[in-house]
Parts: sequence; structure tokens; C-alpha cells
Amino acid sequence: MTVTLGNRSAIPAPRRGSGVLDRARTVTEPALRAAVDSLPPATRRAVGYHFGWWDVDGNDRQGAAGKAVRPALVLVAAEAVGGTPVGMAAVAAVPAAIPAAVAVELVHNFSLLHDDVLDGAGLRRHRPTVWKAFGTGTAILAGDALLALAFDVLAATAHPAGPTAARMLGATVAQLVEGQADDVTFDGRDDVRLDECFRMARRRTGALLECSAGLGGLFGGGTPAQIAALRGFGAELGLAFQLTDDRLGIWGGLDATGKPAHSDLRHRKRSLPVVAALAAGSAGAERVAAAYAAEHELSDVEIRELADALAADGWRDWCGTEADRHLRAALDQLEPGITTERRHDLRVIARLVGDRDR
Repeated sequence: MTVTLGNRSAIPAPRRGSGVLDRARTVTEPALRAAVDSLPPATRRAVGYHFGWWDVDGNDRQGAAGKAVRPALVLVAAEAVGGTPVGMAAVAAVPAAIPAAVAVELVHNFSLLHDDVLDGAGLRRHRPTVWKAFGTGTAILAGDALLALAFDVLAATAHPAGPTAARMLGATVAQLVEGQADDVTFDGRDDVRLDECFRMARRRTGALLECSAGLGGLFGGGTPAQIAALRGFGAELGLAFQLTDDRLGIWGGLDATGKPAHSDLRHRKRSLPVVAALAAGSAGAERVAAAYAAEHELSDVEIRELADALAADGWRDWCGTEADRHLRAALDQLEPGITTERRHDLRVIARLVGDRDR
């Protein structure tokens, strides 16, 4: 059986589907929990709440630490260059790439904790965000603690790639912060260009996915050419991921995002489809521009009408088409250095990114 990704050529349907993410979560969560357990009690409680491991009072609950896309990318990239595969069953020796997988997940969640404060977001994963539950100061400090912990995890590994990995992750964090700063600035501007928005997305989202794939290649013992190919894959995957996120931020419901419907419009975000619509001057663009300039809080009716107008102009479909284009570009990056038989799970991850609530 084959499936198509937008208008791209057919690729093999995933044999395991989201099992790739489940596998990554299974093998990395013990190390992730061990790292979090090293934090001071108050910070540890806020972080564990954020990951979904326990409730606001610290009681255990059924939950998972997000989708684990980035840890999965690290592990799959390590396997793609010949690193020891990580099966679902317990293994005697911890695979070399697990510290890198934990590190990128810690950095990702550092960014989420800070993003929620910056965006004033009240919900994440269907629950109050950390700043809502514990206060702004606790959320910021918890994010800072996760960032420091990520580098501590890399420093503790005996892998010879450790120092190079730390430098790669440090450069990535700098890009991520710069992208987030641009995102905050964009919300106060009415002249944001589409190329600026894509550049912001490359830093804010693409940089960490690029780093995840690169670290996997590094810890898997890949050649420089293989690591470069994997980084190129991750960078393009990041743009597809952001386009999908931006589509869900306007047209996704609570079940898909864990946030209220039309969340990005409600917060007047200068997301990719909004900036594209304004730049093109489409039929609904004047309504969007007027709504974003209005001083009153937008009503549910106004927000729904804006979302419908943007969809009628084709911007919901545009997100899907552009995401597919970047997914094709991501897969093309693998051609120089990753053998066909070792690309399967990378394709699975690409498929999962593109098909989130399509």
C-alpha cells in the first residue's frame, strides 16, 4: 500500500505509524525523568506538571511528555547512519544517542514554557499552562532550568561527540531565541513580509529539528556528508512543521491542538497564512487587517468569520500545499548520504508532521 503526501510522489505507507514516536518516548522517558528528578523540588514539580506526569499538587497522573517528535528524530537519524537500533524491548546498554534525544526534548520544552508566557497562552495539552498554574516567575525559571539541564545531560555523556554536540545545541538555542524575538516583534508590526516570516520559522522551529537530526547523525557515527544531509532534512521538516502548526492555530480545534479554536487569530498572531494573505491582498485580507488593528477584544463571531474568510481565499489549502513542498524538499535532502533502506522511519516522521489533523 502507498499513500500520497499532497501532490508529492507516492511514498511507502508507515509500517508503524506513530509507533516511531511511541518508541522514542518509551526509550527516552526514563532518562528524561531522571534528569528532571535532579531539579530542586519546586521547579521539579512545575516541570513534571508541564510534561503531564502529575497534577498541580504533584500527584501521579496518566500523561505523556508531548509527541516526542524531536527525540524520535534524534534516534531515527542515529539509526539511519548505522547507529545501534533502539527496539521497544528493554536493552542492556543505553544507546549512545539517548542523551542527545533527552537534551533536545529539554530545550524544546524550555522554549514552550517561555512561549506560553510570551503569548499569554492559558492552555497547553488541554490543561492550564505552567504560568497559569504556578505563576509567571515559576514558569520562566522552570524553562531556564530545563535549558541548563540540557547542556548538563550532554556534558555527562562519555561519547566523543559530546563537545561538538554541545556547540551545535548552543548555536541552535541562539537561533531559537532570535526566532522567538522576531515572533514577538512581528505581533507589533503591520508590515511583516512573508520572507521575514519564513526566516523566523527557520530559526524558531526549523533550527531545533535541524539540530535534532544532526545530533542523531553525530551520535550515530555518521560521516560529515550524512550529518549535513540529515540537518538539511530537519531544517526543511521544520518549515513544514511550522506551516502545519500555523494551519492548526487558525483552523484546528481543541482536540487537535489542546488550545481554543482560532487561537492564533484570537491573539492576532502574524502567522504564515495571515502574513501571506495580507501580502497577497486577498479578498479577506482587508477584514483581517482591520480586525488586527482594532483596539477591542475580538468576539468569537468575529474570529470565526475571519477564519472562514481566510479559508475561502484558499489560505488553509495554501498551508497544506506549502507544507507538502517543504516535506518533499526534506526528503530530497537525504539523497546524497542516507541509503534507501535506512530512510523509512525518516519518511514516517515526515508523514506524521504533514498529516496532523489534515
